[in-house]
Amino acid sequence: MGKVAFIQPKCLFNAYSYAGLPLIGPIYLGTIVKRAGYQVRIAAEYASEVYSEKNNELAPWIEDMDVIGISALTPTTSRAYQIADAIKERYPQKKIIIGGPHATFMVDEALRHADAVVVGEAEEVITSVITNGNGKRVVQGTLVPNLDDLPFPDFSLLDYQIPTRKYSPIISSRGCPYNCTFCSVTAMFGGKYRFRSPDNVVEELKQRVRLGYRKFFFYDDNFGASKSRTKRFLERCLEEKLKFKWVAETRVDIAKDDELLRLIAKTNCRSLLIGFESVNPETLRIFNKKQELQDIRECIRKLRQYHIGIHGMFVLGADADEPATLRNTISFCKKNHIDTAQFGILVPLPGTKLFQDLEKNNRLLTRDWSLYDGTHVVFAPFKMSALELQKNVLRCYKRFYTLLRLKYFIFSRVLLKRWARDNHGFMRYLKDLSNRAEKMLRDTRHALKRTVGSGLDGATGKQG
Repeated sequence: MGKVAFIQPKCLFNAYSYAGLPLIGPIYLGTIVKRAGYQVRIAAEYASEVYSEKNNELAPWIEDMDVIGISALTPTTSRAYQIADAIKERYPQKKIIIGGPHATFMVDEALRHADAVVVGEAEEVITSVITNGNGKRVVQGTLVPNLDDLPFPDFSLLDYQIPTRKYSPIISSRGCPYNCTFCSVTAMFGGKYRFRSPDNVVEELKQRVRLGYRKFFFYDDNFGASKSRTKRFLERCLEEKLKFKWVAETRVDIAKDDELLRLIAKTNCRSLLIGFESVNPETLRIFNKKQELQDIRECIRKLRQYHIGIHGMFVLGADADEPATLRNTISFCKKNHIDTAQFGILVPLPGTKLFQDLEKNNRLLTRDWSLYDGTHVVFAPFKMSALELQKNVLRCYKRFYTLLRLKYFIFSRVLLKRWARDNHGFMRYLKDLSNRAEKMLRDTRHALKRTVGSGLDGATGKQG
């Protein structure tokens, strides 16, 4: 019937690319399209580059494809457009479809680089978009009502093999009702949780274990969203005697259920990635996180009790944050013996309340989407300069990953050196921005001083 490729563009800087974890959305789409009779190839650029800007060359296999689908997150969007434009220039007859969270919220922008844009979840519309059955350039996707109806993702479609010694992705739910101000999940996947049944997830795991995989990363935005359903799933894993290691993302309230924690420990969970976000109570309120600092402390205490690894995820740079907040974050991590941590810079992603507020108040410093990756400051902070925030976040990694964590110390230093090497121009930009802001502040102070001084002199004369 034809050949279809799905491309996951590379990110300017992303430590997670070292883990070799692909987006799972394109794999679901590729599996559905394959079942419809198409030949499918899925390419992730962190494994093999699709387009060389230096040589203006596309991967040879592009020539054989009839339709190209590109799934882009905000930090990979600039690269997605670059690839799409290069393909159109070389092969104008090929159909290009762009989807994903960024395209969903920036449709007009994406349309400048694609023949069609899919808004929202694409599983139920992707085949018709490929065949052009609806004739529309903007296609509204629909939320999949029953996730059990989706086929198990076919990882053999990837143009590289995920090593069985590494973690491979799996997802068992979509959606989130919490609607944190900096997160686009609710806008993209809905304000209610949708779950795969425990038996459905176990069957996929059994299939993957038979293929040799023994490590899994649950991509759920909140793995413990339904405690009863999560407990039943873990019980089924024990009943089936499935042997694997796993990690997952979740919220602090997972620690409020001891039975669930026992099952998590018993099923060989290596670490939980917890969205702590901040140690500043006011920042938690601004984020609409619906958790308190004491909840974070109690979560850490309970996970320690069950010997479950803790990866703390922090978002730094909210309007309530100042340099001391970042220092307090490191002190908190060390005092509470968090195993590993990430210190992300607040990112105003399109589709979020944060983006809308900063855009409205002219606080976005750039629309270079490649910088929206959590390692670059792309907005004007409130209680510190952009340069201060940038330097302090980099300093967080240095202060946390010391020789006491030798394995991660070496890895973090390699990443920090790479970041510094690739961002000389960006740091010069922030320094220039900071110098100009400071000059404006000095000029304002001088002007105020002159104005106030003149007023006082006049008043003194009248009083005399």
